[in-house]
Amino acid sequence: RSMADTVPGAGGGEMLLQALVELERRCLEHAAGLPKQEIRAEVWAGVLFQVGDVALVAPLQEIAEVLEVPRDITPVHGTRPWVRGVANNRGTLLPIFDLQAFLFGSAITLNPRTRVLVVRQEELPYGLMVRDVIGIRHFDISTRTDEAPEVRGVPDELVTGGFASGSQRYAVFSTRDLALDTRFRQAAA
Repeated sequence: RSMADTVPGAGGGEMLLQALVELERRCLEHAAGLPKQEIRAEVWAGVLFQVGDVALVAPLQEIAEVLEVPRDITPVHGTRPWVRGVANNRGTLLPIFDLQAFLFGSAITLNPRTRVLVVRQEELPYGLMVRDVIGIRHFDISTRTDEAPEVRGVPDELVTGGFASGSQRYAVFSTRDLALDTRFRQAAA
């Protein structure tokens, strides 16, 4: 019987309903089910960067952006050697600190890969000059450890754990703890 046979005349509505019920039954019989949803592991994201010969990863939510080194950095007299100065970043003054000089005592030699990590700070964002930014890395949260890999020259209080990825271990660098560090806060010479 075709659908056209059920439409005209009295009782056609009931026949149409039966035809639709039958059509739905056949469709459900042959329908492929929805794909099974995979349970995704919780993921932690960070910005992987290098300071000297050390690779560190900072939580992505702490980094506002990554900049090329500004051409015009105005030095601030009377500050420690690791304070590079201030730069204009889209109308906002951005203090820029040489993280390598702060941690290891020797200033970064600028190269085409040198970058500034702009740190999200409630009061005032600031920039950390680093040798290289490798990129964003995602880690399965289950690979996180509170036992941070030892990182030569980086104070333990600035490393808040680590992640394992294959045979590689990455230390998590806390820019928030850096901002609270007494030595970092005393930028005046």
